[in-house]
Amino acid sequence: MSTIACAIARRAGAGLILACCAFSGLAWADSYPSRSVRVVVPFAPGASTDMLARLAADELGKRLGQSFVVENVTGAGGTIGAHQVARAAPDGYTLLAATPGPITISPVTRQDIPYDPAKSLAAITLVAQGPGVLAVSKDSPYHSVKDLIAAGQDPAKPLKFGSAGIDAFSHLSGAMFTYKGGIQALHVPYRGSGPALLDLIAGRLDFEIEYFPAIVPHMKSGALRALAVTSKERSPLSPDLPTINESGVPGYESGAWVGLMAPAGTPRAIIDKLQQAMAASLKDPAVAKRIRDMGVLPGGNTPDEYAAYIASETGTLRELVKNADVAEPRGK
Repeated sequence: MSTIACAIARRAGAGLILACCAFSGLAWADSYPSRSVRVVVPFAPGASTDMLARLAADELGKRLGQSFVVENVTGAGGTIGAHQVARAAPDGYTLLAATPGPITISPVTRQDIPYDPAKSLAAITLVAQGPGVLAVSKDSPYHSVKDLIAAGQDPAKPLKFGSAGIDAFSHLSGAMFTYKGGIQALHVPYRGSGPALLDLIAGRLDFEIEYFPAIVPHMKSGALRALAVTSKERSPLSPDLPTINESGVPGYESGAWVGLMAPAGTPRAIIDKLQQAMAASLKDPAVAKRIRDMGVLPGGNTPDEYAAYIASETGTLRELVKNADVAEPRGK
C-alpha cells in the first residue's frame, strides 16, 4: 500500500473511531438518566445553595423522569463536597450545586484544595444569580450601614460577623465590608449559612452578609432586618434597599450565584441534556417567579457561557484578594 493510501486509511480509521464515540455518547444521553441522580450540596440544609439546589433537583426530576436526590456534604467552605463530586464517575449521576466558595474563592485564597475547578469539574448552567444582603437581628441597635461602621471603630470592642464557612461568599463579602469600611470585626465561620443565621437572629452575631435566598424568609418573618444589598446598583427586585456602596463604603460590590456542575469528562451530550432541561424549567413563569421571590434572577446559560463566567469571576476575585488582602492568613 502506498504512503498516501496508508495515510488515508489511518484518517478514515480515526474518523470512524470518533464517529463511534460520538454515537455512543448520544446513545448514552438518550437513555440518561436511567436511575436516580445525586446532587451534592456542599453546605448545610437551609443555606441558599440548598434551597436553590432542591428547586433545581425537583425541576430536573419532573423533566427527565428520574429522582434527583439532594445530599448535603458540608465542611471546609464547600470544598469537601466539591472534591467529592470532582472524584466521582463522569457519568452524569453525581452533580454539584456549585457556588462561589468552592469554585471561585477557595482556588484563589487557598493553596491546599485537592482539585482544580477548571480541570476537575464541567460547567452545566447557572440556576440563579444576584446580590447578597447585609442583615442584622430585629433587636439590633444598628439601623444602617453607617451605624455599623461607627460601632466598629473600637479595636477593644470588635464586632462579630458570621459566615457559611471559611472562603464562602458570606466570608469574603463580610471581610471585604470590614476592610473597605475600616471596621474592627471578628469572623465567626459556621458549617453553612443556616446555623450562622440562627445565631444572628439570636443576637450572638452583630451582622452577616448572606446570599438573598437564605435571608428573605427571615426578612419576611421579621426576625432579621436588612440594611443594604451588596450589588453596585440597587437590585430591581428590592429597589427600596440601599447598596453598601452608596451607604458609606464606596467601591463595595459583591454577588453570588448557584449553578450545576459535573465531574470533568462527563459526556457533552449529557451535559447538554441537563442544561436544556434546567433552562426550560427556568423559563417557566411559575419557576422564574419562585426564584425572583427569593431576591435573585434565574439563570439558564449554556455550558460554555457558564464556564466563561466562572473564569471571569475567578480572575476578578484574584485581583481583589491580591489588592485588598481580604483573605484570612493560612499556612501553605
